[in-house]
Amino acid sequence: MWLLPDDRVRARVERRQYRSLVRHVFVPRKSGWLTRRPDGEAAGGALWYPPGTKKHNFRESLAESLPFLPEGIPHLGKASKLQRLIVSSWPKEPHWYLSVLSVSPESQRQGHGGALLQPGLDAADRDGFGCWLETQRESNIPFYARFGFELVKELDIEQGVRLWLMWRPPAGA
Repeated sequence: MWLLPDDRVRARVERRQYRSLVRHVFVPRKSGWLTRRPDGEAAGGALWYPPGTKKHNFRESLAESLPFLPEGIPHLGKASKLQRLIVSSWPKEPHWYLSVLSVSPESQRQGHGGALLQPGLDAADRDGFGCWLETQRESNIPFYARFGFELVKELDIEQGVRLWLMWRPPAGA
């Protein structure tokens, strides 16, 4: 949110980036899920990286980066610094990584978030892996805690901007 503070610009860039990531990264890996409202419209989506897949090939790197342009050019330094800070905090052991969990405001508090988390959690439990996520909203911490995530670190990115890092141990650990 803080990288692109203008709501309209951020929404436009995020739409392009999510479309690109879904098409070029998550559909091929079969690690993205949607929920729908009763009228058939999408209510939300979750994008998970299975263990060992966060490193992109060249095509996937372009799919992640190009949608950020041209609006993001002035913010590339901040984005790069943030990425290095986050990556340095990742767990060393293989894990499922929740990259995106988003539910439209009108569909929140109707079970979509939990339904979107569950396929990734089930896969991690089945294969004995933990799960990792970052959230930009402190108010999300209790939601994720209900699914076994524990707060492990809080990052102060810059004045007034924080990121909370959460870990869910492997089932039975």
